[in-house]
Amino acid sequence: MAWSRKSAMFASLAVALYLLGLVLRNQQLVTVAVVLLSFLTWAAFRTSHADVSSSGRRIDDTQNDEGVELQNILAMRKVSSSRIFEDGEIDVSLRLQNRSNTSKVLEVRDRVPEVMRIKKGANYVLMELGPQRETEISYTIETPLRGFYTIGPVCVRVQDAFGLFHNEKEIHLYEDFLVFPKMEDIKDAMIKSRVPKIFTGAVNIRNPGEGSNFYNLREYIPGDPMKKVNWKATARQDGKMMVNEFEKDAVSDIIIILDSRKISETGPVSRNSLVYSTRAAASLSQYFLSRRDSVGLVLYGDEITSVDRDTGKKQLYVLLTKLAGSMAKGNTPLKIVTNRIMPHINRGSPVILLSPLEEDPTIVDAVRDLRSRNFEVTILSPSSLEFEFDARRLDRTGYEVLKTERDILMAELRGLGAYVMDWEPDMMLNTALTGARGF
Repeated sequence: MAWSRKSAMFASLAVALYLLGLVLRNQQLVTVAVVLLSFLTWAAFRTSHADVSSSGRRIDDTQNDEGVELQNILAMRKVSSSRIFEDGEIDVSLRLQNRSNTSKVLEVRDRVPEVMRIKKGANYVLMELGPQRETEISYTIETPLRGFYTIGPVCVRVQDAFGLFHNEKEIHLYEDFLVFPKMEDIKDAMIKSRVPKIFTGAVNIRNPGEGSNFYNLREYIPGDPMKKVNWKATARQDGKMMVNEFEKDAVSDIIIILDSRKISETGPVSRNSLVYSTRAAASLSQYFLSRRDSVGLVLYGDEITSVDRDTGKKQLYVLLTKLAGSMAKGNTPLKIVTNRIMPHINRGSPVILLSPLEEDPTIVDAVRDLRSRNFEVTILSPSSLEFEFDARRLDRTGYEVLKTERDILMAELRGLGAYVMDWEPDMMLNTALTGARGF
């Protein structure tokens, strides 16, 4: 049982009247104070025996239609989706039923994650719920940041008839949902393996070979199968036999390395290197998988975790889930990462590094090792300096000094043959890729 503001004011008034009556030796003031205190005591005793209590259980997505039973209250929640992308919306519907035979004044708050924004409706309501009646609370939340989140529990506060005291309980009703990084449509990443693997039905690499898409016409060479002869073109060439050339179908291995060290979270919560890197990784994964390439993911922070290379929509879901759960922590050097993964990836495979390129003295050596083994390295670097300067956490002098050091590092990496782009916060990913590739 908890005191309300009204009961606190009543108690303060009663004590003040009682003390004032003693000082002035006024029996009437003392009597009024005793009556007020007696009334508060009776109201508190009455409320302490109220019949609101809670007991519940966690329910998962398959049990959304089931409620959590209380002694007198039934609660049930539904959400429009359990998986959504950043900047998406989730509709939430919370139904409350009063199973008792008395009317109740309820304060209900459905707890939502702090980073979420209520776009429509409200997750808090003060209402009177009649006996054997039910009501529904509906609201819409926006999901600005990726991650795993939970809605709940439901906090229910039941006031007494006088509004002096209330009982507050939590109904342990939860809904878990996952927010994926938002993705940008990429027209052409201009990244392909120098040693593509033959894979029927995969991406066309604009080289002649066995495939399904027409490439060009050429003269017949002894040994060409007759089914390739283009008889219409042959007739137009006065009998000179012409054959169809097709594009070679191939698939590339793409390795995306994401820096999730503690430094990657420098800057505002919604504008830092890790936020932009996860979005870039999601966008690139979608593009390469739609091109039927094989994509693998490596995240390094306090430890190194990876997703094996694979193709298809299922692989995209696995990658998005891993990216959604990435946390900024630790300080594992890049060279340890490259030493671990190089024996397990094909030479010539494109390697895409998403990193702020800060507080790691092994970056140059790691990139040098990749280039010496013929890996094509592309580096997209969202600079934490930009985020800090935009948030006015870094003065102009400090920014210029650190920016100069960063430019020197990038020039050294370009000298090793890596494609490097200093990715500014508001730059589209397509533009960053074009700048990195030098087109």
